[in-house]
Amino acid sequence: MENNASTEQTETSSSSHGKVVDLSKQGHRLFKEQRYREACVLFDEARELEPNNPYILTGLGDTLRVLKNYPRAAQCYLDVLGKDPDNLFALRGLGDTYRGQRQIDKALPLWERYIQFRPRDIFVLTRIADGHKTIGNHQRAEACYRQALSINKEDRYALMGLADLYQKTGQDELAIQYYERVMDKGPKMINILTIVGNLHWHRGEHEKAREYYEKALDLEGNNSYALYGLGNYYRWQRDYPMAISLWERILERDRGTVNMLTRLADAYRSIGNLEAAEATYRKNLENCYDKFSLLGLAKLYAVRGDSDEVVRCYRELVVREEEDGWFFGEIVSQLIDHQRRQEAIQLYQAARELQQNNQDVRRKLAELAEKYQLPT
Repeated sequence: MENNASTEQTETSSSSHGKVVDLSKQGHRLFKEQRYREACVLFDEARELEPNNPYILTGLGDTLRVLKNYPRAAQCYLDVLGKDPDNLFALRGLGDTYRGQRQIDKALPLWERYIQFRPRDIFVLTRIADGHKTIGNHQRAEACYRQALSINKEDRYALMGLADLYQKTGQDELAIQYYERVMDKGPKMINILTIVGNLHWHRGEHEKAREYYEKALDLEGNNSYALYGLGNYYRWQRDYPMAISLWERILERDRGTVNMLTRLADAYRSIGNLEAAEATYRKNLENCYDKFSLLGLAKLYAVRGDSDEVVRCYRELVVREEEDGWFFGEIVSQLIDHQRRQEAIQLYQAARELQQNNQDVRRKLAELAEKYQLPT
């Protein structure tokens, strides 16, 4: 009788395990098909039969992680690691879970332990590199990206990660080199084209920047970043009508940034379209304070010869900003350029009064007044 009972128990256990194996296979199949909620149901059912099965726990953890149920996912991996601290699936999965929760400090030790056993796992290497880059450990990040590239010199994630690292650390030339390697290995990416254009622009390589902005627009004719960059190029060339036409295309689909709207208003002012310039400056200032919009408005009133408004704008600038004479110099030069000498004198008098307790600034104002032959 005892032998029969033992046999029945063994058969029941075997049958139960067989069901777990079957549920696990179905769960992983559904996971690969991205039917995550259905997979989760099967893994949960299997877990009820074998609560400590590491394959079930990691499968359930992976599914919960994709569904962004990070607390439950983490517990699944922790249950596995509690019995097997070196379980690779749990180490990687728990690291990815913490990354999803933006807890990079917790993710890194898990990935670093994982990589001791799988040093050629390029996906985890790039995650480690990304993590160290996020926390500012740039030397370790660079080493990991390079380790990944030693395994596969064409890996796009490692190339892009390294390019981004060099960009963030101000190494523009290296950043350009690695971004170009990314583009050499596959389809052109709009964001990379505009990034490289911006990098060339910052290096003073304006014609190279133009080429990249134009390449981006060839792929996506209304890309705001490329339109903005190309507009800056034509602004640099003093081709204000062309700059305006490019920036206005942005406004057909987007509200525009504060910086772009200020430059658009400046361009309107430069071609004498003062009405459009004023409307654009005011639109910016209605949304938020911006010193360059307020300065542009002061210059616009200088062109018109509206002395009261010039002084009003200057007063507001001085209240909001630290004046060292630069704002005064920018505005007074506009007045002089447009033969507004009397208005320039009035601005100088107002500026001196505002700076009566700051002798350094008063000396600077006096120097500028002398430069423009204003009575001091």
